[in-house]
Amino acid sequence: MKERLLGYLREVRGELSRVTWPGRVELIGLTSLVIIIVLILAAYIGVLDLFFREGARWLLR
Repeated sequence: MKERLLGYLREVRGELSRVTWPGRVELIGLTSLVIIIVLILAAYIGVLDLFFREGARWLLR
């Protein structure tokens, strides 16, 4: 069992050494993009929620 685990961890380390990691500038740019997209989607869903909530209140009067 222990040898299987060590073999697995060696393979994982070997695979990670072949990964092309992003540079600092690329990482900051992509992180900013993700944050902006999340904020836009959150605003969109918030507006839809407000619309449907008020529509439901109007229908239930």
